[in-house]
Amino acid sequence: MGKLLIILFSPPMQSQNTDTVYELAKAAVEMGHEVTVFCDIDATYNLLASQILPDQATPAGKVAQLIDKGVQVLACRESARRRGIDVPKNLIKGVVESSLGRLVELMEQHDRIVTFG
Repeated sequence: MGKLLIILFSPPMQSQNTDTVYELAKAAVEMGHEVTVFCDIDATYNLLASQILPDQATPAGKVAQLIDKGVQVLACRESARRRGIDVPKNLIKGVVESSLGRLVELMEQHDRIVTFG
């Protein structure tokens, strides 16, 4: 199967993008593809553990579900830092701290790349 990289720039307030990323990543994983989601700029707000609610309907709850399904979710460390987010303390369990340099590597390693801004 293929490798899909999804790059998300949108904050939770633009939930249509986060919802689309969730549905696309979920469908791709269920079809057997390897999926990586890289959150940059304001998309790092989608990864705040404090935003997970019991019904999982929030963007953070949906990201947590993707991680449970085997999707690798990465957060740009510099984007998080500039927004006052402490990656180890504030983000959903399973989110990996990353960098734009790593994003370039991922772009070379994946078959398909989709971005949502």
